Amino acid sequence: MGGSGHDRHPELPAPASAGLPVEIAFLARHGVAPADLATVARRAERDRTEPAREVLARGLIDEEGFYRALAAELGLPFQAGRFALRPGGEHAAILRGGIAPVLDEPFGRLRFILAPEGPALRAMLEAGPRRRDDVAVVTPRRFSAALRDANAERLALRAANRDLPGLARDSARTGSSRGQRIAAALAAAAVLAGAVVAPIETFFAVALLLGPLFLGLILLRLGAAIEQPLPDLWRRHRWRVDDSRLPVYSVAIPLYREERVLEQMLGALHQLDYPPAKLDIRLLIEADDTGMQSALSRLPLPPQIQVTIVPPGEPRTKPRALNLALIEARGTLFTIFDAEDIPDPQQLRMAAARFLRAPEDLACLQARLVIDHPEEGLLPALFALEYAGLFEVLNPGLLRAGLPIMLGGTSNHFRTRALRAVGGWDAWNVTEDADLGVRLARAGYRMGDLPSQTREEAPLTLRAWLKQRARWIKGYMQTLVTHSRAPLTVLREAGLPATFAFLSLGLGTVVTALAYPVFAIAAFLAWREGSLLAPTHVFGSVTSALAVGVWLFGAVALFLPPALGALRRGSPRLLLLLPLLPLYYGLVCIAAWMALHEYRARRFAWNKTAHGLARRRAPLPENGAPTGDEAIPAPPAPAAARC
Repeated sequence: MGGSGHDRHPELPAPASAGLPVEIAFLARHGVAPADLATVARRAERDRTEPAREVLARGLIDEEGFYRALAAELGLPFQAGRFALRPGGEHAAILRGGIAPVLDEPFGRLRFILAPEGPALRAMLEAGPRRRDDVAVVTPRRFSAALRDANAERLALRAANRDLPGLARDSARTGSSRGQRIAAALAAAAVLAGAVVAPIETFFAVALLLGPLFLGLILLRLGAAIEQPLPDLWRRHRWRVDDSRLPVYSVAIPLYREERVLEQMLGALHQLDYPPAKLDIRLLIEADDTGMQSALSRLPLPPQIQVTIVPPGEPRTKPRALNLALIEARGTLFTIFDAEDIPDPQQLRMAAARFLRAPEDLACLQARLVIDHPEEGLLPALFALEYAGLFEVLNPGLLRAGLPIMLGGTSNHFRTRALRAVGGWDAWNVTEDADLGVRLARAGYRMGDLPSQTREEAPLTLRAWLKQRARWIKGYMQTLVTHSRAPLTVLREAGLPATFAFLSLGLGTVVTALAYPVFAIAAFLAWREGSLLAPTHVFGSVTSALAVGVWLFGAVALFLPPALGALRRGSPRLLLLLPLLPLYYGLVCIAAWMALHEYRARRFAWNKTAHGLARRRAPLPENGAPTGDEAIPAPPAPAAARC
């Protein structure tokens, strides 16, 4: 390794570079036109970006060419061959510093590797090492990959929440506590004993106990539907934040065997209306996913996109990969997209504008997910109707009322600092988004609605739909178990309204799905024999009144949000599917029982959903630019910035 991989560059004559930032001025001595550097420098000053990243984003030089020129400027060798870094140290701090010691090897002279960026690049150019044979320069991509390899085992433990801070937090990894198991066993024994001794009375007692839970869920759905939608001031007043005010934005995209949608995904990323020099996009690839690694290695990725190989380890889940991205993220804002997502090109800009105007306790914005191929079959159409109710009515209504929601798994936008404060994601929870929503509420943070759409792909087959929905409900079960170990602590941290919302949305959804056929059959039998509307004793009267109320208001709560959502989304044809919703939620019941079985047998198994199978998704605009109502023109000059 010592000198075999070193490339040296002869020093070039020095054209005039007065007035240029030191991070890019040296490039004038290595073949880049000073006029182009001056143009980039002015843009970097105007937009408040790092000059070196602006040079790379504008394509004046590629990353390898830049760092070869840097090596020549410092009189250091450029390490073109293989190298290994010494493990240890704080991972994020080493990345920021851009310097790490090389792993000792026999007869090797190389001691340190450099790949400085930002302030570290300026410092090294001003007073860095020069003309030394024991220090070499590499590109940041190779540097970060080597650092990740050197600390693979430690990073894998940290990403899986198995380091000391992770073990100190509540996690789905440990399952239920002894107290929870004892309470569940006693409740099951009481119900079984009652079913043998007095089955009718036991059923009524269980129904009375669960009634408030059902009513809570109904109340939240109806309350959210009553909330009026806020006007879209972003487009009505054509607000657009000037680029100079936008922060660096990290975008994490977990990928596993997603070759079918790779081209579409990269096209959607290319459309993002955000300064490229302020983008930090990370494609998260599992170590054994050689297909994705091979496909990406053949593509010329722009400088703002880098491939991050997740160190091997358990559990094999999306949140574990996201935790690694959070460790390395450069942005003050952080978002997640799934492989098949096509976000509104201005979504990052809209989220950044909202965060700029909001207090620091606003930690998360949830964008709206849209199924964009409902005409491809009955199941995608019902899925689209369900999503319309959830993301156009329920989530916005609850968030406007100051209540937390169970986050969706994509298009969540966060303050990076808040994410790190709560420890990131629970790597052992297969619905990590729902769990994170509870963690943020317990930590005192707020969530908000982002009226920006992300187009998604729905499963086409019943088998795929059931596997996906079973994973979601299994994750809800994990979240409930995790955060109910100390219920009084949750109540004290989150407050009564948030705790009520959490129980209604989480526990209410799970219990409703599991009990749907039982209570439906019981209500039908009671109605058929006349006891539902004409009970024979007081206990039955209370139960019947509760059952009728749940049935009547539950029917309204079932149909109203999807109907309003379809209208607000401009998809009135979806209203024709409303009569099929009871059958659709019957499928949810099947998925819930599958989830209960998986919770016992395969608690951490991740049911992967295949993407790229839909044939009728709307294509991306050919010119890669937002069109129609999505297009908000840039201000005429930086001084015209509005927020």
